[in-house]
Amino acid sequence: KGKLVGGTTPVTVQNDLEFKHKVKIQALIYPSLQILDFYLPSHQEYEHGIILTRDLALKLMSLYFTEDETLPQAMRRNEHMPLESRHLFKFVNWSTLLPEKFRKDCLYSWKIQLFIARTYGYQSFTLNLYSCQYDLVRDDGLMYVSRLQNVGVQVTHDHTENGIHAALSLMASPLYLQLGLRMRDMYISWLVKNL
Repeated sequence: KGKLVGGTTPVTVQNDLEFKHKVKIQALIYPSLQILDFYLPSHQEYEHGIILTRDLALKLMSLYFTEDETLPQAMRRNEHMPLESRHLFKFVNWSTLLPEKFRKDCLYSWKIQLFIARTYGYQSFTLNLYSCQYDLVRDDGLMYVSRLQNVGVQVTHDHTENGIHAALSLMASPLYLQLGLRMRDMYISWLVKNL
């Protein structure tokens, strides 16, 4: 019953009067939310990331689709979209969605605009999105925040300037980071405020 977002999430549940337990909040931490363009500024800048490298991210992303090793190789060259789907690039333009300081000296080569997110009646739905400065998928999160805000979705965005990918999971021995504890406390504070 109803449409799917990303092929997995029923969007009509939120508006279904028979469904008693409504989704109230959602938190996205280090989101990787698009597969069309693997040349975002953060993909270039943090290609050799501390925890998440570009090659590892492409390998993990490609495993959602196939074990064929040619897919991550094509994704690395941004040649993974079938020719008949290339028209979709006119809907992607990260240069209009990223704050100026994150664009660096990167040039946007597609000369096209981004998909417009649909809210599907989530006006009472609260979203918190976390991103980290030194993270390969930083720009995915920043773009998603812009897309949601552009269509009127309430979004809390916490960006950690000195953060790295997976810092939130590094709160116990042997890889203990104070940064992880601080991010955890920010997240719990947001939950307490919004639940």
